[in-house]
Amino acid sequence: MPSPRLRPADTGLRVAAVLACALLAALPAWAAKRAPKPAPAHAAPAPPMARPTPFSTGPVAATAPAGWTLETKPKAERGTRYDLVPDGGTIILRARADGSSASLRHGLFADPKLTPTLRWRWRTERVLQGAELGRKDREDSPARICVYFDRDPETMSLKERTRLKLERTRYGNRVPTAGLCYVWDNTHPVDTILDSAETPFVAMVVASSGAERLGRWQALQRDVVEDYRRAYNTDPPRIIGVSVAADTDDTGESANTWFGDIDFVGTPSR
Repeated sequence: MPSPRLRPADTGLRVAAVLACALLAALPAWAAKRAPKPAPAHAAPAPPMARPTPFSTGPVAATAPAGWTLETKPKAERGTRYDLVPDGGTIILRARADGSSASLRHGLFADPKLTPTLRWRWRTERVLQGAELGRKDREDSPARICVYFDRDPETMSLKERTRLKLERTRYGNRVPTAGLCYVWDNTHPVDTILDSAETPFVAMVVASSGAERLGRWQALQRDVVEDYRRAYNTDPPRIIGVSVAADTDDTGESANTWFGDIDFVGTPSR
């Protein structure tokens, strides 16, 4: 029996059916491409930060990175030596004190309300057996980081203003109106705060103590707002500088100390 001959109308219907099936099969993929993509997850905002030029920026063998200034202590016979050295894939600051005193200072403008947490790390080989905080002829430390504040002299008593004027006449504007010096002490417990025996405009804060962690890195952080309140009974003004030092001129002892980068951070903004 001969096959039935397709009419043109039947052929058109079959072609239309095939095209319709192909379109339906491709529809899910097309719809997936056209569907709105989910918004990428945003990383948490970084906390605010203020920092002096990091020691890790080098260069190796220099005294310090750009921005740091060497300051010698008045009447000190010898100055502490500083240089940048490699350590574990980064660059750190080395301080070598031998009956000597000098500091490295860096200007810095920061709002302690925004960046209240001071972070740093240090390592030293020995504590100073003859050091004694609060005693003018023994106030040495193998490791020291100071934070300076822009305290308005008009808020001081007449006695303090007179003392400030006298000290700045002798030593220049390097004399701060207010400072916190974080030290590695030999005897006082951590968190001890004492007035400096050398100047009434600096408070000494014990950040590390004793010989237990000698030779090992310590990563530390301090709330400068809280420490300033404890030392001065008021909220701190803006930060205007920092310094690092290894100081042994009073005791005549020797110390080798290493400092990592220093920064001030706050809490992440929401």
